[in-house]
Amino acid sequence: MNKIGLNIHSGRINGDLELLKRDIHAIEDAGFDVAEIPVHGVDAVVNGRLRTGRAKQVEEILNGFALKYTVHAPDVLNLRDFQYPDIHRKVFAASIQFTAAIGAKTFIYHQGKLKCNGNDVTEEEAREIEVDTLIDLSSLAKNEGVTICVENIHSSITHLIRLVESVGKENIKICYDFAHSYINSKKLGYDFIRSIQAARPYIRHAHVNDNFGKGKPESSASYIEAMPMGIGDLHLPIGWGDIPYKDVFRAMVGYDGIYTLELQERFFENGYSMLKGVLQDLRDMLEQVEAEKGESAGQVDD
Repeated sequence: MNKIGLNIHSGRINGDLELLKRDIHAIEDAGFDVAEIPVHGVDAVVNGRLRTGRAKQVEEILNGFALKYTVHAPDVLNLRDFQYPDIHRKVFAASIQFTAAIGAKTFIYHQGKLKCNGNDVTEEEAREIEVDTLIDLSSLAKNEGVTICVENIHSSITHLIRLVESVGKENIKICYDFAHSYINSKKLGYDFIRSIQAARPYIRHAHVNDNFGKGKPESSASYIEAMPMGIGDLHLPIGWGDIPYKDVFRAMVGYDGIYTLELQERFFENGYSMLKGVLQDLRDMLEQVEAEKGESAGQVDD
C-alpha cells in the first residue's frame, strides 16, 4: 500500500516552530506516514541563502517523530521569472540544501510561468531557460540525494511531460497534482484520465485533494467567497468535489510513491478532528481499487 502524506500549510505555520511541532504531532497521531514541509512556512531561506541554524532547528523537531518528510518549494519560486532571475535560482538551490538538511529526498517545485517585467522573452525562450536551469540544479540535487519533482499547475500535462523529457535527468520527475490537472482539463479541453496515463512513467510524487473543476489553479478569490461557489483550487478532502478519484487511482495502478493530501488550513483547526476521517477515506478508496485489481487478475488466471 502507498504511503500517505499530509501537507504542512505554510500560511498557517508562518514561521511558528511550536505550531509546526503541534501539527506534525497531529499528523502522526492521525496515522499519516509522511509530512510535506514548506520551505517558506518555516523561515528556512532568506534572500536565497539557507539559514543553517534554522534548518537544524526544524530537523531536530522532525526527528522527534517517526514520519518521513518531503519538501515543497515557495509558491512564488519560478524559473521563468525574469524580474529577479538570479534570486529564483539561489532560492531553488537553497531549498534543495534545506531538503537534504532535514533528511528528505523529494523536493516539489511548481512548473514555471513566464514573467518578463518588460524583458523581451518569448514563451519558447523561457521554456528553454527553465530546462537549462533545471539541468544545472539537477547536479546539486543529485549530490544531495534529492529528486526534484516538477508539479503541474499552469499548463497541460503534455507541456510538463515535454519539459521533463527535455531536461532528461533521472532525478527530475513529475509531481502530478490531480486537482490542478482537473481544473486545467476543463479549461483547456484535454482528457483528464488520459493525461494521467501519459504522465504515469514520469510520476514520482502525487498531490491529492478535491475541487469542482471551475476557475483556475492559481485562483486568487478569497477562500471564504470561493468555497460556497465551488470555484478554484479549493484543497478539499477527497469526496467533497467532482474529481473521479476511483478512475484516477485505477490509472495510477502500479505507482509505489507517496500520495500527499494537500488540504486548506481550515481542516487543521478544531482540534484536528477531521484528519483521521480524511485519511481513512483515501485509504479506503485505494484499497477498493487494489481489490478490483486483484479480482481482475484472479479472473484472468481462471
